[in-house]
Amino acid sequence: MKPTVLFLFLSIFLFLGCQNQPKLKSFNNVITADDSLNIELSKADTIYYHSESLGLDITYPSYLRHQFLEDDQMEVFLNDDLSLSFMEQRLFKGDDIFRTPGQQLMGMGAELLEAGDDYSLHTGQDGDFEYYAKVIDDSTRIVTIILRYLPDRTGAAEGLKEYVRNYTLH
Repeated sequence: MKPTVLFLFLSIFLFLGCQNQPKLKSFNNVITADDSLNIELSKADTIYYHSESLGLDITYPSYLRHQFLEDDQMEVFLNDDLSLSFMEQRLFKGDDIFRTPGQQLMGMGAELLEAGDDYSLHTGQDGDFEYYAKVIDDSTRIVTIILRYLPDRTGAAEGLKEYVRNYTLH
């Protein structure tokens, strides 16, 4: 048999034999903004920050940037469409609290996820943003931590949800 005929015969045989083989899946190699934020999140260090105005020691991931505000009752850390806010109300300063932050969140349509002796977890939506919040009551003050994010950042927000859920006062 001539080499060209043999080559043609083997090529046809291999071609027909491969017809019933499962096709390889193609991979989406387009990185979205959510993917790039997940990459940043996986490489993040922890930054320690002491808020004099809130009297809180705050630890936050290094991919968030501290936003300096005139308001002395709030600290905000953000990155694009993600923000992490810390707010405080001191109960002995004479603050008139008619509704706790947890009640205010529920009044805005938030769902109560979990309640403990000194905390509550909430989730909801405010305009285009979704949020996940923890309200901590240590009997002298109420500290509220709110994570806000766009729905297309849900994957990147998962790590921060765990951070909010596990946050304790120092």
